[in-house]
Amino acid sequence: MTLHSRSKEQREAVRQLVYLVLTRDMSTFTPDRFRHWIKETDSKFRKVGLMLKFHIRDRFVYFVIKEIRNGRVIFQFDSSTRVPFDERDVVLSYEELNPVK
Repeated sequence: MTLHSRSKEQREAVRQLVYLVLTRDMSTFTPDRFRHWIKETDSKFRKVGLMLKFHIRDRFVYFVIKEIRNGRVIFQFDSSTRVPFDERDVVLSYEELNPVK
C-alpha cells in the first residue's frame, strides 16, 4: 500500500481524509451526520478515480480506499476515536451514495 505511485490528486485526497479523521472527534457524529459526511467524502474520492469504503466494528470506523478501475486497495486505516452508533445505524447502499439524476 504505497501512495508514491499515485497521482497528486489521489495522494492529496487520501492525506486530507487521514488528517480529518485524526483531528476530528468521531464521537461527535450522529448516524445521519456520518452518512452525509461519507457521501460527500466518497464523491470527492470518485472525482480522482478512487472509492471510499468503510465498516464499523466495536464502534471504531475502518476505512479502505480502493481504485475504481481495478478495485485494488491502495490505503486503509481506522479511526482513533469511537462513534456512538453501530454499523446497522448507518446503512448505505450504492444507490444512496450515487443517486440517479
